Amino acid sequence: MKLFKVLGIATVTAALVSFQYGKIDTSSDSAKYKLDKSASTLGWKGGKNAAYFHTGVVNFSEGSLTMDKGVISGGSFIIDLSTIKIVEASLPAAKQESLAEHLKNEEFFNIAKFATAKVTLGEYKDGKLTTTINLLGVDVKHDVPVVIKKTEKGAVISGKFDFDFTSANIPGVQPHEGDTEHISPVFSFDLNLAVKTVK
Repeated sequence: MKLFKVLGIATVTAALVSFQYGKIDTSSDSAKYKLDKSASTLGWKGGKNAAYFHTGVVNFSEGSLTMDKGVISGGSFIIDLSTIKIVEASLPAAKQESLAEHLKNEEFFNIAKFATAKVTLGEYKDGKLTTTINLLGVDVKHDVPVVIKKTEKGAVISGKFDFDFTSANIPGVQPHEGDTEHISPVFSFDLNLAVKTVK
């Protein structure tokens, strides 16, 4: 019994240490962070249904945020739509490139006119971050579930979530007469947004 007690205490202690390390410092009044571009990733998934879809990545180009007592008080980030890539091992490189170019043309994100998408951060409450994405000139707002953790360099905002772009009227996701199915306006994202402290 003593052995189990010792092991239990050790486990709880280790968990507490890990939890405290992951928390944002709430003692300071304000802290500013900027995008750590090389450490940030944004994976996406889109398609007609669970059986027909494509996956890929797109890059952040710049951004910053401010925290007051460990709570996000504002911030914005820019997504460079010209960096859209298909990442699927089952597809030849040429096919991946042609699909990526298809997404960049006027049928989908029209990067010739809308080269970037702007992400604006709002309130973080109950594990959800109020997020507004300006896509094709339209603001689309959703509360998305994310985790914010402190790192040696700054912080990381991470999470997996869906974002419904119905109101952005993306041409390629609009149903056509006679279609039995079409590309869904709901895209799934895998976010790992790293920021570093501004010195």
